[in-house]
Amino acid sequence: MKQLIILIIALLPLCSSAQITSIEQLGKEAEKHKGVEYFNAGSFMLGMASTFAEKSQRKTFEMLDNIDMITCTNDSYTPTLERRILTIIDKVGAQFLATSEDNNSRYDVYAIKRGTTIKHLIILTRGKDGELAITAMSGTIPESRLEEISRLSPPKK
Repeated sequence: MKQLIILIIALLPLCSSAQITSIEQLGKEAEKHKGVEYFNAGSFMLGMASTFAEKSQRKTFEMLDNIDMITCTNDSYTPTLERRILTIIDKVGAQFLATSEDNNSRYDVYAIKRGTTIKHLIILTRGKDGELAITAMSGTIPESRLEEISRLSPPKK
């Protein structure tokens, strides 16, 4: 029993920096629908990206452990996807940080923090044309670096 407790304590730091598994599951389920794409970049892929990124962007990639991106252009599935992600946000206890809007989209940002460090960041992007994008990032993100994080975009297919 003592060994099990020690093992659990040793694995806690790994669990705290891992992705939110319910978002990964949502992405895999959602991409079965027409007009929905899911992309995941784990720590290995992010490490590779940091190697090839511009010098100014390397630190941004290094603070991330995982990125999940779901994009939906399916008008009939968008409301369901939005309800499901808001349920996940509520269940994981993410706090609303801010809303931003430009000519094309509205961005709602949620975070799970430890002190002044963000461990998980979830960004909902609602397009004027009805599309929805979900970006979930895990890592060790200082609040002062949120602007850098916001500049990351999914890879082109």
